Amino acid sequence: MLSRVAENLYWLGRYLERAENIARMARVEHEVMLESGQEIWHSLVSTTASNQLFWDQLVESPDLTHSEFLIYTMQNPASLRATLVRARELARGLREHISREVWEEINALYLFLALRKEYIARDIHEFCTETQRRTQTILGLYDNTVLRDEGREWFRCGMYLERADMTSRIIDAKYHILLPGGDSVGGPFDRFQWTAVLRSASAREAYRRTGNSEVDGIKVAELLIFSQEFPRSLAFCVQALQRHCQLATAETPNRRRAAAERGIALLHLDIGVMDMEQLVEEGLHEFLDFFQKRLIDIDQAITDDIFRAVPDAEPGVGRFQRQSQTATGIDQN
Repeated sequence: MLSRVAENLYWLGRYLERAENIARMARVEHEVMLESGQEIWHSLVSTTASNQLFWDQLVESPDLTHSEFLIYTMQNPASLRATLVRARELARGLREHISREVWEEINALYLFLALRKEYIARDIHEFCTETQRRTQTILGLYDNTVLRDEGREWFRCGMYLERADMTSRIIDAKYHILLPGGDSVGGPFDRFQWTAVLRSASAREAYRRTGNSEVDGIKVAELLIFSQEFPRSLAFCVQALQRHCQLATAETPNRRRAAAERGIALLHLDIGVMDMEQLVEEGLHEFLDFFQKRLIDIDQAITDDIFRAVPDAEPGVGRFQRQSQTATGIDQN
């Protein structure tokens, strides 16, 4: 498969997963605001790492709200609208590599978005619910209407890497940004916020099925980090990323896939030897921050060493041979 096609499928998976996550989080935030009167849109902007950009845009557009910035504005590359536009652009160029059903559903979602000429705050719930439903449909269609070949594996790599990143940010937004004062930890509002975290990760039913009747922050974080059964936990996503990356790079030279596979394997091992007590003692925020940086390093290794690797100028001549030739002047013009 052409590296350009593989990279586009990888990013199509990332963008669709990101759009589904943003739509779900925004819908939950809107419901929380209606139920409690508490507005925490700023935490969702922080979740997408767009704080500085928001304040920069606020200078140019003083009436810009957190919700409009997160959902609709094209000036925010991480907004729901901008993410879906880029996903549709990629899908249009990948028509030969995705099924007709997937393309039609992506295009229908784009047209649904295009019909909304301006941001209307009262339509947030309907818009996000419909977007979430449609993106989930696309993800399901993709997995059931395409060949299980290299392209499908790269799509899944992008999807699981993005899911791991977004889940870590959902936890971090609550633990670091919304953490109440010491006298409020474990109180009604604290439990209400952790319930919102479960809803933001589509984990409320899974949490109850593990035998937990009361919402406890530590147990919620433990589910979202270490569970091997919940498909949005960090442990599950990293394990799935490792499996799909190995399948996607089966025909890739060892030296090109080594950095990415090493990064994923080490991350998988590190999560496997940790427990919640250790994370709380050493710092949950620090762990999540480092986890996100390691995902960035893995993404960079995949991009630099696999998608955009410079082909050998002289087939059959090894890298060390070329270095030796250059050092002795043989390779000089």
